Amino acid sequence: MTRLTIYGDFNCPFSALASVRADVLRASRAYEIDWRAVQHDVSIPAAGEPVEGETRDMLAREIRDITALTTSDEPFELRVPSVRPNTAAASAAFAASGQDSGLRQRLYAALWSEGRDIGADDELERLGASPRDHDTAAAWQQEFDALPQPVTPSLILPDGYVSRGLGALARLAELATFDGHGDEGREREP
Repeated sequence: MTRLTIYGDFNCPFSALASVRADVLRASRAYEIDWRAVQHDVSIPAAGEPVEGETRDMLAREIRDITALTTSDEPFELRVPSVRPNTAAASAAFAASGQDSGLRQRLYAALWSEGRDIGADDELERLGASPRDHDTAAAWQQEFDALPQPVTPSLILPDGYVSRGLGALARLAELATFDGHGDEGREREP
């Protein structure tokens, strides 16, 4: 089984698509997915920030771009949320929950499909996002910050090669089209 490490932020719509693609790879049983929840924008206040004006327009553009990248077999719906959450608590909750808990999928759906504020403690409680492992989340964040050009999503291949952003999404889609042998013949990104 091939192990893939993915760094993604719950408030990043590109990471939401990476999450869907990671689940496809995991279901193939050819890949072990090590998802590491991080914050790509640590400047978001603890209470989050309203999505309006330029931020709303930017997210709407990103969602249109992401929708254009999806295939017909990727059941995926994104909506612009009303709040851009600080995802530190969600990351710590995911770190405590384990890879197989389904929490990653619930957090992405809550924010991007249902418009819920996953930065709020009461919302995290409703999603079953407790307890919290702040130490593991902090270690993931340090690893992510140390990457050259930290962008979400970032995909680390078994040989240590780092694929970022749209390149990571393309690589995940490419790997899903193979029968567990997606690394053969791949070209390096610049």
